[in-house]
Amino acid sequence: MNRRGGLQAITPAEGMELFDAAVVSGRAQLVPAKLDLRSLRTRAVAGGGVPHLLRGLVRAGRQQAHAAGPGETGQALAERLAGLSGAEQAKVLLDLVQAQVAAVLGHGATYRIDADQGLFEVGFDSLTSIELRNRLRDITERKLSPNLVFDYPTAGMLATHLHGLLCGEQAAQPVALSV
Repeated sequence: MNRRGGLQAITPAEGMELFDAAVVSGRAQLVPAKLDLRSLRTRAVAGGGVPHLLRGLVRAGRQQAHAAGPGETGQALAERLAGLSGAEQAKVLLDLVQAQVAAVLGHGATYRIDADQGLFEVGFDSLTSIELRNRLRDITERKLSPNLVFDYPTAGMLATHLHGLLCGEQAAQPVALSV
C-alpha cells in the first residue's frame, strides 16, 4: 500500500511515537500507520477501489457501469471474444492485461508495458499481484489462483493464460502477436 493506497509517509519521530504507543497499549497486533482517509473516501465516491485492509474505515464506492469500459464483465468479455479470430482474441486480452497492470501501478490508460517485460521489474510486489488478480477475476468472472502473477510473470504470459482459460480450444492454436 502506497500513497495511492491510503498510506502517508511517517517521519522517524512519528514512527517512534507510534511504536511507543503500540508497546504501551498491551495489544498483541497493531499496525502503526498514518492514513489519508480523505483521499480514500474521495476515490471511493468516484468509484475507485479501496484496499481490503481499509474497507472497515472507508466504504468502497459503488462501481459505475461504464467505469471499466468494454469487456468489464465476464459475459461482455466472452461476447466480445466470441466474434474474433484467435489472434484478435489474444490481442484483446493482452490489451486488457496491460490496461489492468497500468491501473494497478497507478498509471494512466495510455501507459503500456512491454508484453515480455517482467511485472516485478516494473514495480509489482505481492500486494499489487493480488490486486491485479482480483481485477482480472472480476472482469473474467473466473476463479484465478492467488499465485497468478508469480506463475505468469509477464503481461504476455498472463494474457496467454487468460486466452486459454477463456477461449479453450480456439486458444490452443499458436498465435503471433505484434506489440
